[in-house]
Amino acid sequence: MSLLLVKYVLTAAIRDRLVLAFLLLLCVGTSLSFFLGSAAIVETAQFTIVFAAAGLRFAAVLSLVLFIVFYLRRSFDARDVEYLLSKPISRLQFLFSHFIAFLLLALCLAVLVTVTVYIAGMGKIEINSILLWGASLLVELIVMAVISLFFAMVLTSAVSATMITFAFYVLSRLIGQILGIIAEGTDMGIFTVLENIMLMVSVFVPRLDLMGQSSWLLYGLEGNINLEVIFTQALLFCGLILSAAYFDLSRRQF
Repeated sequence: MSLLLVKYVLTAAIRDRLVLAFLLLLCVGTSLSFFLGSAAIVETAQFTIVFAAAGLRFAAVLSLVLFIVFYLRRSFDARDVEYLLSKPISRLQFLFSHFIAFLLLALCLAVLVTVTVYIAGMGKIEINSILLWGASLLVELIVMAVISLFFAMVLTSAVSATMITFAFYVLSRLIGQILGIIAEGTDMGIFTVLENIMLMVSVFVPRLDLMGQSSWLLYGLEGNINLEVIFTQALLFCGLILSAAYFDLSRRQF
């Protein structure tokens, strides 16, 4: 890992006003959550928590994905990548340093969102619940950062990389509903084939639908919440995608 390269990426985030823009999104999102929650006749605080958690979670994913994709595509188009690799930095160091930098950005966004949601809860959220919710949000942001890094390096268009990254995010958020539909079962041949395909896909796709659940914030950690397998799957998935990104980078001729 190159600390100078990590600092370079973080400086680019500051230069692009990522944190400043996200703080503005936090203010707008929180204000809108209080406004929408006030429209509820009962359980105003609970409605505010749900709106804040869902809205700020998506805002964090959106901000991180857009920065990573457009930063990397700008670096490739401006030949900054070629310049950096001409220095005594290996391609593995280049990739891992960017991953560490993006991980730090994901940690920063996750902390900001978690603290904001806890404050918006006005003391009605248990500390264990908000910590677990924040940890799952961090894992979700890390997964999306790795996916953004991969598609931004593989695809030459920032728009295409962004669209495919969000398509993956939608799939990860809906995979639980898809598996539920498959569990109902159908006898039609074409649907059987599609079901088998989706079952294979579900083995590799992280279960983001099981992370950051609003019920944790509203009702606490009721029952047995075992997320070790889900977190492990997400981290293994990140390792697989990083390996694929390194393979693609090592084959490039600059």
